[in-house]
Amino acid sequence: MSEQSEVSAVEDVASSQSDAEQRLAELEARLSETEKQLRWSNGKLRMALEVGKLGAWERDIETNELTINAACKANLGVPVDEALTHEELEKLYHPGDVERIQQAISYALATKTDFNIEHRIIRRDGRIGRILVRGGAVYENGKPVRMIGVTQDVTEREKIREEFHLAQRRQDFLLTLNDQLRSFEDPYSIMEATSQSLGSLLKVDSAGYGEVDQDRGIVLVEREWSKGAISNEGRHYRLQEFLPGMLDELNQGRTLAIADVRIDPRMGDPAIQSFYNTINARTLLVVPLLKNDRLTAVVYANSSEPRAWTTDDLALVEDVAERTWTAVEKARAEMRLREAESQFRIIAESLPALVWIIDTDLRLTYANARWLDFSGLPVEDSLGESWMRWIHPDDLTRVLKKMEVHRRDESSHTTEMRYRTREGVYRWHMIQAAPVHSARGEFKGWCGTSVDIHDIKETEEALRRSEEQLRIALRAAKMGDWSWDLATDRLNLSDRAAEIFGLPPGTALSGLDLQKQLHPADVARAVDAMEKSVGKLAPYDVEYRISRANDGARVWVASQGQTTLNDDGSPSGIAGVVQDITDRKHAEERQQLLIRELHHRVKNTLATVQAIVGSTARTASSIDEFYHGFVGRIVSLARTHNLLTEDLWQKASLEELIGTELGPYEDEARNRILVDGPSVELPSEAAVPVGMAIHELTTNAAKHGALSTFGGQVEVKWRVEPGDTRPILNFVWTERGGPRVMTPTRQGFGSRLLQRVLATQLQADVHMDFQEDGLRFTMVMPIPGDPPLFNPDK
Repeated sequence: MSEQSEVSAVEDVASSQSDAEQRLAELEARLSETEKQLRWSNGKLRMALEVGKLGAWERDIETNELTINAACKANLGVPVDEALTHEELEKLYHPGDVERIQQAISYALATKTDFNIEHRIIRRDGRIGRILVRGGAVYENGKPVRMIGVTQDVTEREKIREEFHLAQRRQDFLLTLNDQLRSFEDPYSIMEATSQSLGSLLKVDSAGYGEVDQDRGIVLVEREWSKGAISNEGRHYRLQEFLPGMLDELNQGRTLAIADVRIDPRMGDPAIQSFYNTINARTLLVVPLLKNDRLTAVVYANSSEPRAWTTDDLALVEDVAERTWTAVEKARAEMRLREAESQFRIIAESLPALVWIIDTDLRLTYANARWLDFSGLPVEDSLGESWMRWIHPDDLTRVLKKMEVHRRDESSHTTEMRYRTREGVYRWHMIQAAPVHSARGEFKGWCGTSVDIHDIKETEEALRRSEEQLRIALRAAKMGDWSWDLATDRLNLSDRAAEIFGLPPGTALSGLDLQKQLHPADVARAVDAMEKSVGKLAPYDVEYRISRANDGARVWVASQGQTTLNDDGSPSGIAGVVQDITDRKHAEERQQLLIRELHHRVKNTLATVQAIVGSTARTASSIDEFYHGFVGRIVSLARTHNLLTEDLWQKASLEELIGTELGPYEDEARNRILVDGPSVELPSEAAVPVGMAIHELTTNAAKHGALSTFGGQVEVKWRVEPGDTRPILNFVWTERGGPRVMTPTRQGFGSRLLQRVLATQLQADVHMDFQEDGLRFTMVMPIPGDPPLFNPDK
């Protein structure tokens, strides 16, 4: 090689080396610039990732080594200082999204495109999150070696989106439900639509609308949606079973949301757990409906899985509950209104009366077919003011004047007026009208009836004349009338009949009340007479004693009647008259008493005369002495009878009664008869029986006692003491020196008179002591002050 060639070669080498160094410098400059740009890009990327809250990740496909930054770990819910492998990452994927994630990555690798997928992850704390993952593969020589990408936590965004969709869905649900509820007329269809719609929306196992009967302690569920099916069996649950221990909360209007029945402390009772196991319910939501502070209904939902009820769930169900209750009550009100209108028309057309409605201007707005038939008007002319032309002019003026008052007071009214028939004849009608108000309380007019009472009015007038004649006849006979209803056991008395029984006018009695007034000895006879009258349809005729209610006086009444019959011929009661026969009975008693007394006194008088004859004969020394003594005693005896019967039996002195009876037996020494006591005037009702008693005692003494032998003595003493209401007479009759006394073996008329008459008529306490040395008779009695009971001249 020549020198020139060598030099040229050296120069070429030097030039190449210089070029290489220059290129190296350029490359280093470019590398420095690239690194600068890379740092700049990394800075911007890091800022972008931080601002966008993006996490970055890189995965080596061959080694599955995973590199993620702190933001990515935060998105995944992994601690910052924890290393994470690809296998561990895949375990965080929600099982429902794993297949979709794998398909997206596989497709991106196959098509050499980026992938973009949103999926759920299960964080370490158990919460479910949602992330957006974007990434792609890095290729070398056409082969993917790495996967890189970013993640973004979109949980809150999705939550907001879901809440928006849910709110939109619920709004659509409520609008649809409203349309449904408005379309139903049947309350049960409304309950059914609510239960089905609510159950589907909430995705629960069962939902229903129940009405609460607190008096019976149950929830009645007419319609229940359960797992896609509607039950219309009308189930009912016991409140304490369905909602144990929580009624207080419901009664206060608080919604009950139970996430898990098994762990809720209020549901710990084994019986409650058993109940909810039976209906397969783990979660429960109950919304109470309070109306007028009273629990009236509930809307409920339950499911077999626990559920945390959200405030939106509660608000929705509470809204649905109120809408449902309003729709149910409205449907029921409208149903009742339709039924009422239907029933009104049925009743109006079937009533034997004119049925009508007039407005506040007294214009006829409705009339039943009977009005058309009565008036003869065509339908088109039957309303408005047409009715006024059919009223008697005298009645119309009166009625229109009264209607002004009723219109002002919005009040009901009843009156009578005459309507003209199509034949031109006026007939009496009874008008009854009630005010009509709208649902808002606005006065709309009256609804009323006009009932033909013309025949009744004529019958009433005839009956009135007949009753007046009967009253005149009964008044003249001093009788009262009565009627007894067998079905009600009610005894109605006229005013005179009530007066006889001592009762206020208009009093009605039961059979038992009447029996209480009857004398006990007469009850059986009176009841037997009534039973025979009803059983044998025989006349009722009985006399009995009663205690007058107002003053307790014992009076005799005579009652006569005749059995009344029902339409089928069965007895319906008795109607009759009653008369006070006390005076007649007393007259009969006096007559019988006087007859017996006359008979007895004649016998006693003869015995007395005989005793006087004997006594006088034993003591007289001559015929003349015997005559004068005998005549004197007979005259004294006659004075006794005169004393008892004179002065219309008004009053008699007790001392005179005693003196008159015992006077004939007094001897000249005046020590045979001893009388001592204050002046006492006895009314005739006491003087007669007391005089009879003294006479009996005197006669007995003359026949068998102290006056029957010489030396016998009779001592009579009395005194008067104050009593509670009347003075008390203490009377003592004592005999001495007579024959030996023995208790009689039988009771004669005199003894019966002393024991019964004095005790019965004078309420006297009488005692007879047959002591061996002589009879001792005592009598303690209140001195009567009333008018005489026995008066033969009355």
